[in-house]
Amino acid sequence: MKDNQTNIKGLEEARAKFAYDKAKTIADVGGKKAKEYKSYAKKLPMMIKSNGLGVSLAFAFSKGKDGNAWELLYNDIQSWLRQEHKKILLGNYAQTELVHAVVQLDSTEYRAVAVEVLAFLNWLRRFAEGLIEGEADND
Repeated sequence: MKDNQTNIKGLEEARAKFAYDKAKTIADVGGKKAKEYKSYAKKLPMMIKSNGLGVSLAFAFSKGKDGNAWELLYNDIQSWLRQEHKKILLGNYAQTELVHAVVQLDSTEYRAVAVEVLAFLNWLRRFAEGLIEGEADND
């Protein structure tokens, strides 16, 4: 039991560190893009819960252009899932475009990825709220 608790604690710490680093990077950029990133990081978990992971990631992917906040957020999620200890969730699709990978998964794998993305976004949202000043104009 202790090994399992250690693994869970290690995973939470890894999520937190990765999320902090991503939020800090965008906070250092500042401006409108950072405010939008913060806003989207707050909105995306509810979108996933309401519409499903595939639809929500497809939306973020479609909105992501020229390094905008949607693209940064989508890429951060994709980067997290491509971490060595997370690749198992996407299996053979770990190196394909995230939206393509997600639609290829069976329902059990899909749910596992959705749970992981929501757990990651929970940390990312917290750090974005703490590190990024202000709100996006078009909330």
